[in-house]
Amino acid sequence: MSMENRCITNRSCPVQKTRKELDLAITKVSFAMDDTRLYLDTHPECMEAIEYFKKLQIIRHGLIKEYTDRFGTIYSYNMGDCDNWNWNCGEYPWTATKKGWC
Repeated sequence: MSMENRCITNRSCPVQKTRKELDLAITKVSFAMDDTRLYLDTHPECMEAIEYFKKLQIIRHGLIKEYTDRFGTIYSYNMGDCDNWNWNCGEYPWTATKKGWC
C-alpha cells in the first residue's frame, strides 16, 4: 500500500494534507466511484467491483470528514445539524490564493 493510500485511511499519518490536497483526493476518489458505478451498471454481479466501490465509499467518507473537521463543510446538504446557514462563509477554491489554492 502506498504512503498516500495509508494516509487517506490512517488518522495517525504524520503528514497532514493541505486543503488543496484533500480537495484533490476527494475529487479523485469520487471519480473512481463514478467510474466503478458505471461499470457496475453493466456488470451488476461483479463482486470485485462491488467490494472496490465499498472500499472507495469508506475512503471518501473519511476524506470528507477530515476536510469538514478542518475547513468546514463542502456540501450544503450537511448543514441540517446547524442552527444557522453558513456553509458558504469560507473561502471559495478560486479565491483562496492566500492558502495556496492557485
